[in-house]
Amino acid sequence: MAAGLILGLTFAPEAAAQLSDEEYNYVTMDLRGILNLTMTTNPQVDFVFKNIQEYQQGITRFNATQLEVDATLAWDLFVYASTDNWTQVEAYSTNGNNVLPAEILEMRSSVTSTALVNLNDFSSLLGLTNSAVAAGVPTAATQFLAGEFGTAAGQSFDPGTAAANPDTHQFRLDMRLVPGIPATFASSGVDLSLLGNNSTFAQAGYYYLEVVYSLVEDL
Repeated sequence: MAAGLILGLTFAPEAAAQLSDEEYNYVTMDLRGILNLTMTTNPQVDFVFKNIQEYQQGITRFNATQLEVDATLAWDLFVYASTDNWTQVEAYSTNGNNVLPAEILEMRSSVTSTALVNLNDFSSLLGLTNSAVAAGVPTAATQFLAGEFGTAAGQSFDPGTAAANPDTHQFRLDMRLVPGIPATFASSGVDLSLLGNNSTFAQAGYYYLEVVYSLVEDL
């Protein structure tokens, strides 16, 4: 019987083609800078001088204005009067000087500022011209409640909320007026004799002054 040759052939199965499909998401992020300044007290602060003692000793309104700052970026806060002088609404007398500079109002902040011009202690509020604020933009001569003019390290306050940072983002401002007798407001360093009708003392009357608090991105 003749020997037979048996050959074994092995066939690899064809590789199955892998099917796939893809879709894409484009995810964007828009981080808006947020600066929120909130006044939590009545915007009107009244000083009524109705007796000799109040004229002599002056009146101090503690915590007259309270401000809160919520910010997502570095910030500065500055303050100034919107005019150079108080506006007289009504005169109660025919004698005296009715041109009273903004600087007769003294202010003090609970938050310490490193700015050259600040309100760390009772200081005269600068009127518009003296504040050197032009079109809402401050300079090194402007009174800063927080931060200062410039963008170097330490010249601004950090981002944060008022609730989480009460020592740096919550401001309590005291206000003081000391007319004296007659009402020369000498303790604030003004000289009424150089203004208006050159009278040395203030005319009795009703006056108002607008104080501007401006929160800006670090300048």
